[in-house]
Amino acid sequence: MPGPKEAKTSEINHYLYPLVMEHNQLYGGVVMPTIQCSSGALVRAALLLVACNIPAAHKTCGFISHSSTCACNKCNQQFPRLPDSNAVDYSGFVFSEWVSRTDAENRCDAKLWRMASSDAQRKRLERENGVRWSELHDLVYFNLMECTVINPMHNLYLGTAKRIIEKWRSSGLITDAHLAKMQLDADKLVLPEDYMPLETKIGRGFPFMKADK
Repeated sequence: MPGPKEAKTSEINHYLYPLVMEHNQLYGGVVMPTIQCSSGALVRAALLLVACNIPAAHKTCGFISHSSTCACNKCNQQFPRLPDSNAVDYSGFVFSEWVSRTDAENRCDAKLWRMASSDAQRKRLERENGVRWSELHDLVYFNLMECTVINPMHNLYLGTAKRIIEKWRSSGLITDAHLAKMQLDADKLVLPEDYMPLETKIGRGFPFMKADK
């Protein structure tokens, strides 16, 4: 999408609309010339996944903020607020008591939001159902609960790996001496031109790591 700034939640559907129209046409089949069939072949295509970080996934697929009381896009769990605070209490992970969302319920809630007659009514529906209308709901084959995933870069490289290193450091499994030796080994590596070198990052305890590192 064109910049320079990220599209707002209220704007995202304007960008999705033409994309969804084209995908619906391709799902039904479009005759177009190909390398193997210059006279035209029936081509079909479908959207398989939406893979991005959590804020982008929720904005694109019509789920409300991950910091809300109805934050999960997989289930209908309503999280309470912490006492004397606006912060959400995400404790109580008793998965057996959680009720999974279904595609039919999600589409119904999204249509209710779309047909709401006021912003206040839409806000109420968001709190109750955790869903907004997304143009992706017009893809009749696309299940937004099952096909919305968090990509590895944000889930692993920028989050889990960093927390693991911090845990190992705090527990003494990795010491400054280990880091210094690891840095010496890394300095000996000859990397391809398009690989990002770690420079002194390892010896300093992996601070400010970026995804490509």
